[in-house]
Amino acid sequence: MQPSGTEPSFAVFDRITDAYVALDRDWHYTFVNQKAGQLLGRDPGELIGRHIWTEFPDGEDQAFAEAYRRALQTQQPVFLEEYYPPFGRWFENRIYPSPDGLTIYFHDITERKAQDERQRHQQRMLDEAQQVAHMGSWEWRIGAERVAWSPELFRIYGLAPGEEGPTFAQFMAHVLPEDRPRVQAAIERALAEDRPVEFEERIVHADGRVRVLASRGEVLKDAEGRPDRMIGVCRDVTELKRAEAIEAGERAILAAIAGQEPLAETLAHIAALHERLNPAALCSLLLLDADGQHVLHGAAPSLPDAFNAALHGQPVGDGCGSCGTAVARNERVVVADIASHPYWRDYRDLALAHGLHACWSTPVPGSDGQPVGTFAVYYREAREPSEAELADIDRMLPMATIAIESARLVARLHERDRFFDMALEIFCIFDPAIERIVQVNPTFVRITGHSAQTLTANHYLDFVHPEDRGAATGAVAVLTDNGGRVSQFAYRFLCADGTYRWLEWESVAAADGLAFSVAHDVTERRRIEAELDYASSHDAVTGLEHHLVLERRLAALLDEAAVPVWIVFVGLDRFQVVNESMGHGIGDDVLQRVAARLHAVIDANAHLARFAGDEFVVAAPGIDGDAALALAERLRAAVAVPIEGADYRLLLTASVGLCQAPAHGRTLQDLLRRAEAAMVRAKRQGRDGVCVFSADDMRDVEDRIVLGRALRGAVARGEMALHYQPQHRAGDHALAGFEALLRWDSPVLGPVPPTRFVPIAEALGLMPEIGGWVIDEACRQAREWLDAGHRDFTLAVNVSAQQLQRPGLVRQVAGAIARHALPAEQLALEITESSLMENVERIRETLAELKALGLRLSLDDFGTGYSSLAYLKQFPLDALKIDQSFVRGLPDDPHDAAIARTIVAIAHQLRLVVAAEGVENPAQAAFLFDIGCDELQGFHLGRPAPAAQAARHFAT
Repeated sequence: MQPSGTEPSFAVFDRITDAYVALDRDWHYTFVNQKAGQLLGRDPGELIGRHIWTEFPDGEDQAFAEAYRRALQTQQPVFLEEYYPPFGRWFENRIYPSPDGLTIYFHDITERKAQDERQRHQQRMLDEAQQVAHMGSWEWRIGAERVAWSPELFRIYGLAPGEEGPTFAQFMAHVLPEDRPRVQAAIERALAEDRPVEFEERIVHADGRVRVLASRGEVLKDAEGRPDRMIGVCRDVTELKRAEAIEAGERAILAAIAGQEPLAETLAHIAALHERLNPAALCSLLLLDADGQHVLHGAAPSLPDAFNAALHGQPVGDGCGSCGTAVARNERVVVADIASHPYWRDYRDLALAHGLHACWSTPVPGSDGQPVGTFAVYYREAREPSEAELADIDRMLPMATIAIESARLVARLHERDRFFDMALEIFCIFDPAIERIVQVNPTFVRITGHSAQTLTANHYLDFVHPEDRGAATGAVAVLTDNGGRVSQFAYRFLCADGTYRWLEWESVAAADGLAFSVAHDVTERRRIEAELDYASSHDAVTGLEHHLVLERRLAALLDEAAVPVWIVFVGLDRFQVVNESMGHGIGDDVLQRVAARLHAVIDANAHLARFAGDEFVVAAPGIDGDAALALAERLRAAVAVPIEGADYRLLLTASVGLCQAPAHGRTLQDLLRRAEAAMVRAKRQGRDGVCVFSADDMRDVEDRIVLGRALRGAVARGEMALHYQPQHRAGDHALAGFEALLRWDSPVLGPVPPTRFVPIAEALGLMPEIGGWVIDEACRQAREWLDAGHRDFTLAVNVSAQQLQRPGLVRQVAGAIARHALPAEQLALEITESSLMENVERIRETLAELKALGLRLSLDDFGTGYSSLAYLKQFPLDALKIDQSFVRGLPDDPHDAAIARTIVAIAHQLRLVVAAEGVENPAQAAFLFDIGCDELQGFHLGRPAPAAQAARHFAT
C-alpha cells in the first residue's frame, strides 16, 4: 500500500504518459504509476514499500543506480540516457531529489535511439557516396548570404567542413579572377531565364594549386513562381581535364604521325603538349645521328634559337651535359642545379647566359631498347622534379618514340605495319573510295573483339550503330579530298560480342587517297555523362521526371493554344506521419511504390512528375472534362490500395485537384497554383477526394496573392505595429508583464487580422524578417519602459516555427538585447507546441542557446498541438500557457476543469510556471487561482493596446 494521504497528490501521475516512481531515502518504493509498472513488468501495488535493489538486483551496478545516489547526495536533479542490459532497452531518466527521497520519471527511448542511428547511418552513406564519386552538392538560398555545402564539397575546396559553406561572395573569391565574370553571367542567366546552369570554373585550392571544377545546378521556385533556391552538384574535373588535354594532344600527335607530317613539327607538338601540362617547363627533343655519337636538334619551341644551335652536334658521353650523359648511360639524368653540377662544366656558361638553371633529360627508347633521342626539360630555376612531372615525361616518351621511328620507317619503304604495331591507341587506314578499312593495328582488334580479317572484309557501315550512320556518312565524305580532316567525331561501334562502344576519331586524308585515323574509347565517359544528365532531369527517389522537366513540357503544350490541357495535382494525405513514425527509409519506399502506381494508370500522352515532397503532378493534353475527372479518380484509387513492403503495411489516401488550360489560366505558374488550390480544398473537405478548381478557389488564390504582395516590405514601410496585452499574477492580480501582439494596418487593405496574414507570411517565408522586427521593437519598448522607471515585468514575444527552423535566431535575439541594453531576463519567447515537433534535435539546440542568453522560454497554446510529455521534458522551458480553448468553459465544464487541473499539476511537477490565456470573467480567474495557476491573461484583466495605453497598467 502507499502511505495514507498520498493518493490525491500522486493520482495525477497515473494519467501521464511517462513512467513515474517515488523512492524514500532508504530506497523503498513509495509510489509507482501504471506506466512504470508496465515498463518494469510488475504490479505497481506489489512494489510499494519494497527495496528497489532487492526487487531489481541486476540494476544495482548499473549507471542508473549511480545517478540515483548522486542525485540524493548532491540534492541536484540528474538527467540520464542509458542502456539497461537486464531489459535490453534504452531509458531516459529525469531524477529529482528531495529531503525525503527521489522522484524519477523514465521513458523507453529504444526506438528513438535506433532511429537516430539509422539517420546517422544514412547520412554517413550519403557522405561516403559523394566522397567515392568525388562530387559535392550545394544549395544557395537566392538572396541569402550563406551557401550550404556537403562535406565532400569542403574537401574539394580543401577547406575544413562546417555546417554552412562560404558566403556567395567568398565562393566567388575562390574563383580565378578571369573566370568570375563568366561564372557570374551563367548564374544570372539561369535565374533570369529559369533554366539549368552548367559551367566550369577554376579555383585556387587551399594547397595553392589551381583546380578545375564542373558545376551544374537548377533553379527552384517558391509558391509565387519566383526563383527561391538554386541547388546543384560540383565535381573536381582537374584530372579529367588534364586527361582530356593529354588524350586530345596525343590523338592530334598520333594523327599527325599517321598523316606523315614532318618529324620536326610532330616533335614540336609533343614538346608543346608537355609544356601545357607543366607550366614553366621548357622542352627539348634531340635526335641521335646515324652513328649514335652526336645529338642533333629535333624540336625545342620555347628555348632560344641560339641555345638550340649551340647544342646541335654536341658529342655523347659522360659529363656531356644532361642529354649526352643520359644517352651514354641510357638512363634518366636529373641536374637540379646547372651552376654547380660537373656534367655541365663545359656548357655551364652557355646555359646560364640564357637563364637556364635545371635540366632533366630522359632517353627516348627505340623499339630495341636503345636510345633514339632524348626528351629534356629545362627550368629557369634550380629545382628537383616531382613524381608527377617525371610521370608526364614518361607519358610523352612513347609518342616521341613513335614519331622518331615512324619517320625512319616511312623513310625506309613506308614500313607501316611496324608503325601500327607500336601504337597504343586504335589505329587504322581507311579507303574512302571503297568505303572499307584496309589496315588495323592490334589495339583495334583487342578493343572491338573482331579479327583484322573481319574488320577489313566488311563495309564500314556494318559496324556503325543504325542511329549514327547518317553522321558517319557525312564524316567519310569529308575524307574524300586530300587534306580533309575529321576531329573528335564519335559514334557507336559494334563489337564482336554484340555490344557497342563509343569511339572518338581523329582522321586525316593523305595524298594517296587513304585516310589515316586514330580513335579513343570514350565509352566510360559517355556513360558517366548520361548518368549525370539523367540525375539532373529525374527525381532521385521515385525515378520520375523532375518537376522542372514537366514544367518545360507543360510550357510547350500551352504554346499549342488549340489543345486543352488538364493539370492534375495529387497530394498524399498525412504523409508526414509515415516519415515521423516509420522513418524516411520506409517513406522513400512508399513514394517509389506510389509513383509506380500513378504511372501505371495515366494515359500514354500524359506526363507525370514528382512536384515536391509528397505531391505529384500530371499534365494531360487533349482530353475533355469527363476524361480528366476519370483520370483523377484513377489516381486517387491507385493510392488507396493498401501498400505492403518488406516489413510494413500502410493504408494511404490522396487528395486530388484539377484545373484546365485555358479556362483556368494560361500561364504555367497560374495553372500549377490553381490545381494545388483545388487539391487543398479537397483536403479541407475531408481528404481522399477530388476537386476541380472553382471560383471560390480563384478568390482564395487571388486573396493570397494580394495579401502576399502587400506583405512584402510592410515592415520597411512602417505598416506593422505592436500592441501589448498585460499579464497578471493569479493571486493578487499584480502586473507580471506583457505579451507583444503583432498588428498590420495596410494603407490599401486596412487593418488585417493576424489570423489572416500570418499564415500567408509563413507560406512566403517572410516570418523571419517580420519576426526579427518584432523582437527588436519589443526590446526597444521594454528598454523605454525601464528608462521610465518601471520594474519587475517581462515582455513576451511569439516566435514562429520558421524563425526556430532557420539559422540565425539566436544571433538575432542576442543582437536586439545588446542593441537596446536590455537585461535578458526581461524578455520571454513564446513557442507553439507544433513548432517544437518539426525538427526536434535542431529545436532543442536552438532553445538551449536561447536559454543560455538568460531568456525565459514559454510553451504557448499548450494542449492544442501534438507533442507529448516525452518531448516536453526535452526542452529547457520555464512556463506553460494553457490554451484559451480549455479556459473558455471554466469553471462549469467538468472536462475543461479536469484538463486545467492536470496541466497545472504536471507543469508544477516539472517546475514550470503555469499561465492561462483567454480569461474573460472573474469566475474563471478565481477558479484558475484555486487550482494553482500562477499567471493570468485575458480581456478580464486587460485588452491589447498600443504601448502608451498599455503603460497605464504599471500604475494599477
